[in-house]
Amino acid sequence: MKRYTALALTLTLTFATSNLLAQPTADGPAKAQPDKAKPDAKAKPTVSADDARKAEGLFEAGRKLFFQAKYKDAAAILADAVKTDPTKGSYKLLLSKAYRYAGEGDKAVGLLADILKENPEHVEAGVTLAELLSPKKQPDKVIETLEPLLKFKRDYPLYHLLAEAHNEKGDLDKARKYYEEAVRLNPRAGGDLYELGNIYLAQSRFARSANAYERANALGVDTDVFHFKLASVYYNLRNYLGRIGTAKVVGGKPGQIKDQMLLIDTVPGQADTFYVTGPKSAVYQVVLAQKMGVKLPGIRFLEGNIWLSARRHAKADTIYKSLEGKLEKGDQGLFWYYWAQTALGLGQAETYLERLNKAIEAEPDVYKPTLAEAYLTVAQRYQQAGESGKHIAYLHRAVQTNPLSASLHLTLGDAYWQAGHRDKAIEQYKLVLELEPNHGQRVRLLNRIRGEEDTPKVGPIKTVGR
Repeated sequence: MKRYTALALTLTLTFATSNLLAQPTADGPAKAQPDKAKPDAKAKPTVSADDARKAEGLFEAGRKLFFQAKYKDAAAILADAVKTDPTKGSYKLLLSKAYRYAGEGDKAVGLLADILKENPEHVEAGVTLAELLSPKKQPDKVIETLEPLLKFKRDYPLYHLLAEAHNEKGDLDKARKYYEEAVRLNPRAGGDLYELGNIYLAQSRFARSANAYERANALGVDTDVFHFKLASVYYNLRNYLGRIGTAKVVGGKPGQIKDQMLLIDTVPGQADTFYVTGPKSAVYQVVLAQKMGVKLPGIRFLEGNIWLSARRHAKADTIYKSLEGKLEKGDQGLFWYYWAQTALGLGQAETYLERLNKAIEAEPDVYKPTLAEAYLTVAQRYQQAGESGKHIAYLHRAVQTNPLSASLHLTLGDAYWQAGHRDKAIEQYKLVLELEPNHGQRVRLLNRIRGEEDTPKVGPIKTVGR
């Protein structure tokens, strides 16, 4: 009984509600209440069958002119087709292309923007619009246009244009990500590989940069600047001279490139025979870049650094000498420092220090901390040459330059001890223990300070009874 009562109550409420909705209003009898349309909803234009047929005929005529490269004439007819039937996105797309090729890019941009508003998934319209906007001129608009389309299509032009736009903005991480995807989709995109190599180089990813550059070169990228950059990459990978071999080249001279071989030096005692290296070396690439036209002092500096790093000090010295006073102010400190290393390699200790001091004058904060170590290096050279006086003199300079170094005081103290200057040696040993009371050689130093020998005195041997 209760169940039927509940059912009756439900029916009564339903009937009452329907009656309430059906009550007449001040404007007349009640009417069914339709759902309210969304405020931003726009009714799509309708086209009659006759207009649709007329527009199709115009489109076909314009299309024929377009493929005859008569872009202005095509645009005029296609514009009529779009006006007659504005519902066809394909008509607008071809019209935008006709405008583009006729040199009326602004009209094309407007049409393409309309297509994307009507159909946000239209990848071709987005790519065409991005090309017209240009990643170099309007990178932000290109990014705004293309990134939403990535969820609809994974296509090379999208990634290529986005990479260019982010690269133009200086956002190397995003540019790298898009270039990496672009070359995965199009492994023969030599220009993209080159730009990817540039980004890797800027981010000190030298092995990746070398790989990208080598692939770009295999696809035809071959400019003087390209070879300069590749030389820099190989240099940073410490691939200075590559794999050196020998080859016979009649009439050849060191420094020439013959049959993809750089002639480095003549082989002693063998006519027309040279030590040679190939393209996968910093020195080959730096020489090739110069032969192709790079004349900047910076490339000669790189070549000098390559020879220095390969311990070919005489070749490096000749190049550095030719660059004196020609490099930018910001490079002067590094220039003098490297030229100093060349002098050291040639056994010119005093010249080494003179040039190092010029590096310190150019950039004191960078190179002054190296001076004590330089004095120590020169001191060791004189020690090897048997010149104990100069050995001690330069050790003394090292200590004066860095008086808080326990190791330098110890080295000077040992030098004095070996030369028989015990009092001076003990003075240095005491300073060592002042600086480092728990020095690793504390016991040895204390023995010398107390006047004991290094080796304990051995007394008479006592015979133990049997």
